[in-house]
Amino acid sequence: MQNQEITFTTNVLNEQNAKLGEAALAEFREETKNPLEVTSKLLLELLDDNKDTEYGKKYNFADIHTIADYQKNVPVIVYDDIAPYLERMLNGEKNLLTAYYYDHMNETSGTVGVPKVVPMTEKQSNVFVKYNNLVMYGVLNEADKEDWKSGRAFCTSSGTYRKLESGITVGEASAKMADYVKGGKDALDKMVRTMYTSPVEGLTPAKGTDTKYVHARFALEDKGVRGIITGFYSVIILYLQYIADNYKLLIDDIEHGTVSDEIEMPDDVRASLLQKITPNPTRAAELKEIFKNGSDFPFVKKIWPEFSYLSGVGGDGFAIYDDLIKQHYVGNVCNIYSGITASEGLWSVPFEANNTSSCMAPGASFVEFLPVTAGDDFTQCVTIDKVEVGKIYELIITNLSGFYRYRMSDAVRITGFYNSTPTVEFMYRVNRTINLAEEKTTEKALQITCENVARDMGFTLSDFSVYPDTSVTPNKYVFLIEPKKEAYGIDMQKLKECVFKRLCEANPVYYDCYADKWLDMPDVYFLQPETSLLYKDMMVAKGASLNQLKPVRVIMNEVQRKFFFGLRDLEY
Repeated sequence: MQNQEITFTTNVLNEQNAKLGEAALAEFREETKNPLEVTSKLLLELLDDNKDTEYGKKYNFADIHTIADYQKNVPVIVYDDIAPYLERMLNGEKNLLTAYYYDHMNETSGTVGVPKVVPMTEKQSNVFVKYNNLVMYGVLNEADKEDWKSGRAFCTSSGTYRKLESGITVGEASAKMADYVKGGKDALDKMVRTMYTSPVEGLTPAKGTDTKYVHARFALEDKGVRGIITGFYSVIILYLQYIADNYKLLIDDIEHGTVSDEIEMPDDVRASLLQKITPNPTRAAELKEIFKNGSDFPFVKKIWPEFSYLSGVGGDGFAIYDDLIKQHYVGNVCNIYSGITASEGLWSVPFEANNTSSCMAPGASFVEFLPVTAGDDFTQCVTIDKVEVGKIYELIITNLSGFYRYRMSDAVRITGFYNSTPTVEFMYRVNRTINLAEEKTTEKALQITCENVARDMGFTLSDFSVYPDTSVTPNKYVFLIEPKKEAYGIDMQKLKECVFKRLCEANPVYYDCYADKWLDMPDVYFLQPETSLLYKDMMVAKGASLNQLKPVRVIMNEVQRKFFFGLRDLEY
């Protein structure tokens, strides 16, 4: 990416985004008419461009001319298979996995120990811009027309990076935006604050900056906010709950043009923010009236009267958060549900508003579909033209950053077709299946169980985690259920019986394992409200990216176990 000068005109940048979005959406829709041709061409160009890399020579990219050749000669891999190459790339070696230019590595989210990294090549960066940003604006513009363009968005993005001795930077790509803007951080701040409510101190925060405060404080002051743009819908809840819990402090700072001493941040960041704010008693008075009886109501459209849209990863796999947002914070607005995106690349995009399915993006990557019933039999991989509606597949991806036939462990269900291209819903992560006695309980089955239990027992579900306890015989599941509010008065024995019943319905094989005494009845505990939000805070304090943190559906390590078990509400 070249250093670019940002030109500010009297037109709002959103109008430019709308035009670029319309063009990107039209191009994407053209791609969906013949997806196999588009994705095949992408694959063969990719192999030709990278035939002289170390990896390309090892697997004879130069002799591959068809998809069948590719599947025959190049193995399906996991991260550990290419970790040695990536370590050398971090040390500055080039032409190993990719011949494309890169100077940055994305870090994957939620890892424990040594983080995983993914090269961010120029070509991959362009894919993210086109399919993740511009197509979203195209869909939003089509659905919301003029409303969204006439005000700023509350964007929750924050990212940092570090520079290695090799010159390679590691972290979030968004944090490097100032490197590509003529005028640096000041110019980026001007551009960002034209589209979004937050200043650059929130987008690329210095270490020790309370980004929740920065994002929430500046968004709350702007009465004209039109929407929220985020990574995951669970992050939307975090910020809205932060406003609900801290509105008095936030309003006081807005009224007096201050940054409370209670808020942690470096002195230079505080000084920089204070230069950008002035006392706003008028807005403070409006907010005091809105919150005069507390925050226990859907307040979003009261604090932002023209609020009209949400954009982020929501829908089926995040239905708990989707429902909470509608019931307790926002009500009904236009939803642009993001497609399936990760540090490794982008696989699908929204093709219309309020549709929880997304459409595979044939021009963004080459994807193979492995039926989840196939296990490790990769001969059963099929291409984009061979998938069947209703079936669940694991994604095997080839991206523009040097990952070839990489096993993502993301399972999707084919929901239909847009033109000739399959539409999908994210179902679960294959490596997060609980399998203590060959019962193979998926995250989706656990989600369905907890949603049904909440309805049966009459409380609002905020989140949940499940721990597979192998320290006892027979092994058992431990459900840690987080209600929106304290659920006093619930009979815990009846709750346990309800969890067991609903779990057996969600996964009948579980009951067979129980009947055969391979598994015991599950234990069930309530977590204290806002436990999941506290977990995110802890992980951010340890250096994780808030906007990449996924829900902990299955507790996989000791850090997670100690945290969640430590916040059980033992008063029940």
